[in-house]
Amino acid sequence: MTRLKKTTLALALTLGTAMTSYAHASVVMTGTRVIYPAQAQEKVVQLTNQDTHPYLVQMWLDTGNPNLTAQTADAPFIASPQVFRMNPNAGQVVRLVFTGNDLAKDRESLFYLNFVQMPAMKTSELQANKLLLSVSSRMKVFYRPQELAGNPDALSQSLHFKLQGKAVIARNDSGYFATVRRADVVSRGKSYALSQASMVAPLSQANWALPAGASAAAGDTVRLTLVNDFGADVVTDLPLL
Repeated sequence: MTRLKKTTLALALTLGTAMTSYAHASVVMTGTRVIYPAQAQEKVVQLTNQDTHPYLVQMWLDTGNPNLTAQTADAPFIASPQVFRMNPNAGQVVRLVFTGNDLAKDRESLFYLNFVQMPAMKTSELQANKLLLSVSSRMKVFYRPQELAGNPDALSQSLHFKLQGKAVIARNDSGYFATVRRADVVSRGKSYALSQASMVAPLSQANWALPAGASAAAGDTVRLTLVNDFGADVVTDLPLL
């Protein structure tokens, strides 16, 4: 997810080249999510500057509040380096290190990795009255306990759907987050959208309302598109109970 923010932070911008303003994310991260195994000492992520201009990048992690900053970040992780310059068409390796010790052992825990890119400026431009455009990106980080029961590749086998009035109850009996790209109920040859871009937490359930005018009955099909560890879509048909 990417949002455009206007800022005049003079932070940076001592890192040496002319300021350029863009409204797209020139600095991108490899992958669409981060899986952090509990037994790992660190997790390495790779960023690439796809632009012909240099940027200053800052990174931090939070537990779910998108309004937090690097100064108020509340997740038990350290990103190293936290602030760095990326030259044009260059890459950067960042190491994530878990610093906590009190997370659930029977389910994944969810955090968010944030990185903000801002155009670099010459030192001589710092006194100028300029409006800088920064782009902020946000990515899910799943902390996965060691020897977590089940297999994430077979996650759909742990998902169950039950019709309850005008809603479908989606139950996740696994210890893994179910990232749902799309869910539809297929009834009598017609397909009705249930949910898009949502998650069902481990050992939990979600309530998905049927759209207006939709009809469904026990025995119909839920067509589920899940996102796997590699960011790929996995489509499965499951029974509606």
